[in-house]
Amino acid sequence: MQEHYYDDGSWYASSLGHFISLLVDAGRDPAVCFRIVANSEPDKEGKFIRHIELFMLPDGYVQAGIKECVSVHKTLQMFLKAGVVK
Repeated sequence: MQEHYYDDGSWYASSLGHFISLLVDAGRDPAVCFRIVANSEPDKEGKFIRHIELFMLPDGYVQAGIKECVSVHKTLQMFLKAGVVK
């Protein structure tokens, strides 16, 4: 089985489940910050393409990394308060 590294700046297509597994398998990145950048025009059926940007925050950088976020999910807030994530 060929191992892939996705950090070369190229675009890769995968199922959403596979992408989520990559995030989980990344290990020491307990948080992400994301934003919706743009939505394409909907087609006749109302379907559209959504452009999302995200960055992953390794443990120890979460507090600093979320300072610019307008909202922090309640679960992440609890993790921070309990010291599970720093």
